Amino acid sequence: MAHPDAFSIITMQLIDNYLSAAVDEMMQAVVRTSLSPITREVFDFQCGYCRADGEILLEGEGTYIHSLIYQSLIENWLRDNPGDTHPGDVMITNDPYSDASHLPDVYIFRPIFAGDDLVAWAVGGGHQRDVGGMTPGSCPTNATEIHQEGLRLPPLKLYERGVANKTLFTILNAASRTPDIVLADIGAYVGACIVGEQRFLELVAEHGRDRLDGYLEALLDYTERLARAEIEAMPDGVYHFEDRLDDDGVNPENGVTIRLAITVAGDAMTYDFEGTDGQVASSMNNPIGSTRSAVVTAVRSMMGSEVPRNGGAWRPVTLKVPYGCILNPKPPSPVASRGGTAQRLSDVLLGCQGQIRPERMLACSSGVDTLLNIAGADAAGERFILTESCWGGWGGRPASDGIDFMTPPSHNNSNTPIEVNEQVYPAILYDRYGFVADTEGAGRHRGAVAVTREWLYRGTTDGILQLRVDRRTSGPYGVAGGAAGTPLSAVVNPGTDRALDTGKITTALKPGDRLRIQVAGAGGWGAPEARDPQAVLADVRNELVSPARARTVYRVAIDDATGSIDEAETARLRAKAGA
Repeated sequence: MAHPDAFSIITMQLIDNYLSAAVDEMMQAVVRTSLSPITREVFDFQCGYCRADGEILLEGEGTYIHSLIYQSLIENWLRDNPGDTHPGDVMITNDPYSDASHLPDVYIFRPIFAGDDLVAWAVGGGHQRDVGGMTPGSCPTNATEIHQEGLRLPPLKLYERGVANKTLFTILNAASRTPDIVLADIGAYVGACIVGEQRFLELVAEHGRDRLDGYLEALLDYTERLARAEIEAMPDGVYHFEDRLDDDGVNPENGVTIRLAITVAGDAMTYDFEGTDGQVASSMNNPIGSTRSAVVTAVRSMMGSEVPRNGGAWRPVTLKVPYGCILNPKPPSPVASRGGTAQRLSDVLLGCQGQIRPERMLACSSGVDTLLNIAGADAAGERFILTESCWGGWGGRPASDGIDFMTPPSHNNSNTPIEVNEQVYPAILYDRYGFVADTEGAGRHRGAVAVTREWLYRGTTDGILQLRVDRRTSGPYGVAGGAAGTPLSAVVNPGTDRALDTGKITTALKPGDRLRIQVAGAGGWGAPEARDPQAVLADVRNELVSPARARTVYRVAIDDATGSIDEAETARLRAKAGA
């Protein structure tokens, strides 16, 4: 469809703003009707619109790790099912080998018709509490094939011409350990897509089908032009970076390296992962759909906020990922714990892009979105599964410190309040939740300090803990002379003779057992001794940095008697460091 006659860029912007407001309404529909805290509190889901051919028109401010997923899902559906898309249909999939991410992530896409013509798609989906498999929560680290990880749904019709697929609903109900919650959340996504359809048809009614489609094409082309202009402003060249996972999820001695080369040439970029280690015999593999999500999120992070969040920004990018590597595994490789690898991938992307646009990039965040699932039974005999991610904070930035207690830039999630989890899961008690002093990556602009949490399991039967951690052997890197943050630690029953310092694990929990996790501190930016002494003093007063660390690392002396800066001693320490 050509751009409309009498084109108005104001009208195009108003259409984009309308779509944004409609997607916000879709996301609110999910939050208000879902049952799972990981959906309504953490926002581990995404809603949006795609064009009739699948290209992303707009993605909401949900979890970025779901970005660009729907574009591939819809393109594949149209290719594999020609002539089988009708008004009232609702498609569903969670299949990593159909370009989804991992089995707990369920994706819904609903076609929008104006008369007999397919004009767009409303999409929504995200992480489910449990879809079966060998561990509660469906995120084992030690699976050896995808068939152990839960129910796998290739793209299917959940509704056909408005009629529910009762067989598929029966299968979903039987496969999950928490079917009421899973079916409620899937229903929330379907409802959001219906809201999205209604709002999009209002646009069609206002502008007409052909004129609207022309404006949407113009919006995608406009985004592409902005993206290419951003890339053209970057220095041409080939940039390299690599980072390493602690282990492969099975053998603690087998680290896994991700290697990246980014080529900037004129107004186009290529992301090439040649040399990345091969797929592993565990569920730390990251399928190509999830790899693509991490890359497109990284691409957008180098561009200004005026570049719309649609598929036009992806057009100048070429992605090369060797088939059979950990970022593009072959079926039936397991992928349930791909989130840990996806975060290390994001760290690699950040480190490489920081060489291209250092003024916009930050030091390494606290790392892996540490995921835990605790399953058990409460005093009422009700089975439950607590699913939670432990967040840390951002790395230091060229103009400011990293943000304490914040999800990594690649995620955009939220925190589940203690009060919510203790209400929903009465057999779980939080005994500790706070910052840990002296854990930040020191720098002129420091990284976030570590956060520690402690859970007490008070179930009436033995429970199960499934844990995915990383950054235990290396702290998140600093840049421009900044120091790395402290590594992560995870301990079951800390301070007892039964203490178990653990990594990726599935293990039993006895009533009264405790789990303590201290996430990694984030990397620092710039030399620590260049940090503003007043900022160091503020950190000391807030108990984020000890006076001893202020002196030895930042070269700032704090007077014990007055609690203020000893200016003369600080000058002496910094002069000595400079020598």
